[in-house]
Amino acid sequence: MQATSVRYHVRPMDLGDISQVMEIEQESFLNMWPATAFKRDIQHNHLARYLVVAEQRQDAEEAVAPLPEREPRVVPMPPPGMGRWLSELKRLFGGEEEGEVETSREPIVGFVGVWLMPDEAHIVTIAVRESHRGRGIGELLLIAAIELATLDDREVVTLEVRASNQAAQALYEKYGFRKVDVRHRYYSDNQEDAVIMATDSIRSASYQALCQRLRQEHRERCGHYDLDFN
Repeated sequence: MQATSVRYHVRPMDLGDISQVMEIEQESFLNMWPATAFKRDIQHNHLARYLVVAEQRQDAEEAVAPLPEREPRVVPMPPPGMGRWLSELKRLFGGEEEGEVETSREPIVGFVGVWLMPDEAHIVTIAVRESHRGRGIGELLLIAAIELATLDDREVVTLEVRASNQAAQALYEKYGFRKVDVRHRYYSDNQEDAVIMATDSIRSASYQALCQRLRQEHRERCGHYDLDFN
């Protein structure tokens, strides 16, 4: 049997990815966003950027050396802590009819949502397909979100995380996030607190050096990937 290799491609989410993204949502969150929320953000929300990780397999003998990452072009997000409920509010302003959209043929194994606000990038959601957890994909999505914020000249990156999710908090702390506040009874499913975390300036030389080192360690541990923000 011919061996195959796996490569991950991080790219912008499109409408054809939504059905697979909804599968990952269902596996990851008790309170799911509706598909129409993703559709509206992709089509109409100039603050929102959603990225997916697509899994690409190829025969080992056809595999080529990794290409240099493209120089992304990013188009120029509400104060820290507003997070996922912002999209819930948008549902109050009416729905949209679903059109026929061709479904993505390549497997989508994770996604991240980022809102780009003045001086700040706020990660509103991040999730990995259950079958692919433990492979560094969540960390890859975090790397991509930070890179997106850096290229769009944002000053800091913020997010919320469940108080009980110690594994996620450890990953964020590894990338320079620190706990800055607590939003009590934030999650409606169980009234759990949300820990608000933020980086120091991602423009600083020390932070860029940290990210460069961590990205290299991730590549050595989990393999090469492509980042494409166009």
